[in-house]
Amino acid sequence: MDFRIVVLSLTFWLVPAWASTSEQLDAIGTLLYQYPSKALTEINNLEAITSPVRLSEAQKLRLALFRCETFLQLGENEAAINLSRVSEAKAKILKLDQARPYFLNCMAGAFTNYGDFRQALPILDSSILLSRELKQPQSLINGLRLRGAIDTQVDSYSSAYEDLRLAIDIYPDAVNQKPDWALPPLAHIQLSLSQLLAKKGENKRAYEVIERAANTQELKGKVRVMVTTQMARMAQLNQYSSSDALIQQAKSLLPELGTALELAISYTELARLEYSRANYISAVQLLEISLNTFKKQKKTIEELRAQRLLAEVYLASGNSSKALVLINKSISTGLRTSHYGELILSYQLLSDYYAEIGEYKLAHQYQLKRFEAAESSFNFIKDTRLLQLNARVSRQQQLFKTELLQGNSSINVGLGFKSGYIAIVLTLLFGFILGVITVRYRKRTVEAPIAIEPHNNAHKVERLISSSKSGGYPLSLIAIQTTHIYPADLPLLVSRIEGLLRDQDLVINREDGELLLLLPHTKETGTLRVIGQLKEIMLPLLHGHRTRIGYARMQQHDSLNSLKKRANIQQLRQTKIEEEPTG
Repeated sequence: MDFRIVVLSLTFWLVPAWASTSEQLDAIGTLLYQYPSKALTEINNLEAITSPVRLSEAQKLRLALFRCETFLQLGENEAAINLSRVSEAKAKILKLDQARPYFLNCMAGAFTNYGDFRQALPILDSSILLSRELKQPQSLINGLRLRGAIDTQVDSYSSAYEDLRLAIDIYPDAVNQKPDWALPPLAHIQLSLSQLLAKKGENKRAYEVIERAANTQELKGKVRVMVTTQMARMAQLNQYSSSDALIQQAKSLLPELGTALELAISYTELARLEYSRANYISAVQLLEISLNTFKKQKKTIEELRAQRLLAEVYLASGNSSKALVLINKSISTGLRTSHYGELILSYQLLSDYYAEIGEYKLAHQYQLKRFEAAESSFNFIKDTRLLQLNARVSRQQQLFKTELLQGNSSINVGLGFKSGYIAIVLTLLFGFILGVITVRYRKRTVEAPIAIEPHNNAHKVERLISSSKSGGYPLSLIAIQTTHIYPADLPLLVSRIEGLLRDQDLVINREDGELLLLLPHTKETGTLRVIGQLKEIMLPLLHGHRTRIGYARMQQHDSLNSLKKRANIQQLRQTKIEEEPTG
């Protein structure tokens, strides 16, 4: 009897403690989007809990998710990637699959912050499909929001609009989801939609959307700062009289932000507003503070954007010497990091400046560079879309096989949301067709002559060079830049080249965008003849770009690396000669 009384007493004592823990988690879930620094403190406190009440495995995962989302809010992208990978794997082991799409979103968010859309988009596709299968509207909304934001940046407006509108439509379902995981505020999605509409030039609609977001209840902290700043920008673009008051309101809310990085990002946005109303001194002050923070914290993309904006302000205020230094720095960093969007804007800025001062030749040169950057950006996005499409096809094929194995004739694998059944049928059909195309394409690629990879066939290369040295016969190397050839066209180019060469010649397909051709028993005249034929083959695949081909003849001391270096130097010299004006 005494034992039963003790058990009953413990039950009554533990139930409120469990309820208290759940309430704490819910409070953190709200706090992390408003005051992420405070949220991180609360997470640390809850993880250090020493009471007899222990967190369940699901609660531990939810707490890890909060930490991951907080890292994103605070700009700790590498920490977010590591934590999301570990936690997603843990969710698999514990068979808590419903947690997985949330961590995939967090990982994709970190890659998005880095500007690495190539990795972010396929992860988001997986997350969105998984969210639908597992009936997790909260993770679906966050995945759609992130994908919509990426599509906005890469000018895929219709896709972005579709994702963001769907996220807003299903938001009421997500609010009532049980069990609760993590849900960004509705204002976050409305902010993304407003930014999309503004980029499309629909400024009035963008203002209406952000105005609705501003009227959302319990709009606090970081979210309120972001919404108010966007509202001020839209009011300014629409030339509303309220814009100045809204800018002042946004400034007054800055104390709501808890970290130097959050402040620096807000300063950059406010500087943009000050620049637009010709308050150059204020804009410069804000941007200099931002740049200092971005440099200290090594935030490359944010630094690039602030640097370019500061250069614009300097040009507008007549300080062209400082502006040119900053723009050239931005271009150098943009080239190194392949941030084509920033390169396009920087080249345009220089072109406009030189045109304004009458240096039309330089203006034209920078327009050409801008065009090259735009083309590289297009190719990058196209390649990213192909990777994304392949990921979707692979996922749909896997689902289709699972359905067949389980003997489930029902197509609606957990979509469960508005218009979901039709969408999954169309997606499966589309995926199946693309799967067939992909398989056929891959088959053709495999059956075509394959270029030799240097790391797998280094002994063949070394043997060829050694034999040429010991036998005393000539050996030539041709280096071909393939950076301007679409990746889908590369197998075709390799096939045509191998059709041109002899059996004893070798083709090395390097991962750095270069093809190397080793031609034994070939003198300079023969090498030049081959180069002439290569130019004819490559011309239709270059889309207006120059052929970049260099060559070198082997000397007694040469290795593959030294041959390649001399071929690259000759290539640069030849390119320079071709670009020099004649007459």
